[in-house]
Amino acid sequence: MSTAYEELVELLDERGIGYWTNEDQAVRLDLRGQMAVYRITAGVEPETDLFQVVGRSPVLVPEGCRTAAAETIARANYGLRLGKFELDLDDGEVRFQVSQILVDDAVGQAVIDRMIGITVNMLETYLPALLSVIYANESPKEAIARVEAGWSGQ
Repeated sequence: MSTAYEELVELLDERGIGYWTNEDQAVRLDLRGQMAVYRITAGVEPETDLFQVVGRSPVLVPEGCRTAAAETIARANYGLRLGKFELDLDDGEVRFQVSQILVDDAVGQAVIDRMIGITVNMLETYLPALLSVIYANESPKEAIARVEAGWSGQ
């Protein structure tokens, strides 16, 4: 068992956050934001020496909207310094992923905390744009500009 995984479990236990474990040095947990509840998977990939946090949107993009959603995701990703959004074109799943290279098999609780926070924050920030593209026929360019203007305080 890696130090990074132990740090993750200790952090969640200290905060009283419920989670599910598996044998792959990863945990799953549900975190409630203002917009939705997000399924978070966090853990270690020993073969790549990465600690990774993946947050899944509760919304699956309908097949007919996936082209516009892909443009929305591309516009959201442009300029991001940490992490990336992904869209599975086969099933419509949207997720945000951030990773950190392990140093001496550890990552540190502060980094884990920030990675989970960034994941939820990014999903909360960009989910409204995705929803307006899917359900209100807003253009991807306008939807992203709107949420980024609100995020930057413009």
